[in-house]
Amino acid sequence: MPTHALAGHLVIATAPLAALLALVYAWRPTARRRLRLPLLAAGVLNMALVGWAATAGSTLLDTFKASGRTTDGELATAVVHAHQADALSVASLALLLAVLALVWWLLAPGRPPTTGATAAACVLSACALAVCWFDATTLIEATRSVWSHHPLWQG
Repeated sequence: MPTHALAGHLVIATAPLAALLALVYAWRPTARRRLRLPLLAAGVLNMALVGWAATAGSTLLDTFKASGRTTDGELATAVVHAHQADALSVASLALLLAVLALVWWLLAPGRPPTTGATAAACVLSACALAVCWFDATTLIEATRSVWSHHPLWQG
């Protein structure tokens, strides 16, 4: 199994976890004290795994291209998957930066609710939802890339 497949499966698990923790943190002020460090850990872990998957994916794509055994259709689906993965990388970085900035500032535990805190919760939520969206679309394109040219898939 290629390293990219292992890293990708780990991202499929950690990205929604980090996003869910961010959503709960943003909208449940009473949970913030307990979720602060788990959210930070999940965000850092997700970003590290996304980076690992991206590096392994680039290597796999280069190997795939160099093999000379690929059709244009197979290569096209792999490239679409790579573009979705790039978007997931950007969304994951945005979520991590939002967590780093907002969890210790406007959304710190015990801070009184303000307009700024509500705006920060919206920003954190938007980043979390973007991670979920691009995690799902990257997975869909990965499935297409791997299986679309398999004889059992075409029916």
